[in-house]
Amino acid sequence: MKQAAHDHHHTRPGHGPAPRNDGDLAELLDLDAVHAAPFLREALEAAAAALGRDPREVVDLGAGTGTGTVALANRFAEARVHALDASAGMLERVRASSSKSGVSSRVETHLVDLDDDWPAGLPGSVDLAWAALSLHHATDATRVLKETFDLLRPGGVAVLSEFTGSTAYSPASLGTTSATLGEHLVGALAARGYPVAADWSKALRVAGFAPVERQEVAISVSSAPADGARFLELQLARSRQLLADDLGPDDLAAIDAALVSLASSLPAGSPIHYTSGRVFWVAVRPDDREADTIATGVDR
Repeated sequence: MKQAAHDHHHTRPGHGPAPRNDGDLAELLDLDAVHAAPFLREALEAAAAALGRDPREVVDLGAGTGTGTVALANRFAEARVHALDASAGMLERVRASSSKSGVSSRVETHLVDLDDDWPAGLPGSVDLAWAALSLHHATDATRVLKETFDLLRPGGVAVLSEFTGSTAYSPASLGTTSATLGEHLVGALAARGYPVAADWSKALRVAGFAPVERQEVAISVSSAPADGARFLELQLARSRQLLADDLGPDDLAAIDAALVSLASSLPAGSPIHYTSGRVFWVAVRPDDREADTIATGVDR
């Protein structure tokens, strides 16, 4: 994963390739965080319930602009949060957002790639490991999960999140004269492998985690508020960049028309709605006695 640990950020907020510039990427990530806030809160509360006590050491595997890092520090007021990313620019944003939120004294940044020896600079016993839309970019995710398991204390918790691969636009025209534009976009992106989806249920169990709980949530974005319109504009621009050679001239012209509308202060027609499926897993490292029971098949 020799890109930013949130070059999983290259796919994190929706679809598409590398953005036109880092500023667009960071803005898209931040807007994604705004609309995914309920999903984030739900995952945090599930983590807290699984832990059963306040964590002291937390690791954010792929911190990006720092949304998850700050949320973890705010939710767990006694925890030190270790933010990992392979991008120095992203980690600078983590430090800025942590400072703005008043949690910088409890946030440590680590410039490291998940394909390298990322646990080396971390405490020997971690309470909570958090990986938001990042694990699928590791070259060997199975190894990363085992390293995560080994890093956690007995009773520690890992929380992973991913896209489900389920996306849709409504209306399908995206406010243009092309009635099936949204369907064409979703289909062409799927053919390219976007959004990147992964199911870690089995891999978590193989790594030794038990129990492993999985929960799906749908996130919706409307172009009616300004931040929703800007999110969809950035996302659609990235999709157009990726699909320039895949879509016909009529679809590309329709995308350009939608981008003009989204960029205006008064978008034409009814709002555009975008839905994206996401999933998170809450997985517990059992204590030694529980691990022996699982390994020998007792109580299965």
